[in-house]
Amino acid sequence: MNNLLINISSTLKKTRAEKGLTLEETSCLTGVSKAMLGQIERAESTPTISTLWKISTGLKISFSEFLNNSQNSNHALMINELEPVYESDGKMILYNVFPFNPLTGFEYFYIKLLPGAHHVSSPHKSSTEEYVVVTEGTLEIVIGNNTYILKAPAALSFKADDFHEYNNPYDDDVVFQNIVKY
Repeated sequence: MNNLLINISSTLKKTRAEKGLTLEETSCLTGVSKAMLGQIERAESTPTISTLWKISTGLKISFSEFLNNSQNSNHALMINELEPVYESDGKMILYNVFPFNPLTGFEYFYIKLLPGAHHVSSPHKSSTEEYVVVTEGTLEIVIGNNTYILKAPAALSFKADDFHEYNNPYDDDVVFQNIVKY
């Protein structure tokens, strides 16, 4: 069993216990089925990024708490040595470089989208902002009814309180950094 799955499992169990929630109550808050929550807690199922966002939003905790590997922030990191999370049929590869820190109020992700990647992100809390910096390729971001085409080097900031999509409908990989500020 990998460390990421163990951390997701233990974080969900710990958060539920701290809040005094049953699986059923947690299901109502998150929109994730009781059965799926149980499988995640027992480390029998690796949840998708979308599922983790639903759980973190419903339980009012940072998404990165599920991915936190407790590394010292004063230590140099090799991104390709971090354990990635895969989404969009393996076409979205997400590295949680700097997990959420309540002192800074943000988390930092390094993301690679392979050709054909399509990821829909649920709305976050109304005060959440995202900052995207595209360093390689061309990224298509859809926010509500607006579509933005960002060809590297390019950047976009937006309030993340609406559905938003990250797409790579092109033939080349896309690499971008995503800062989520709470």
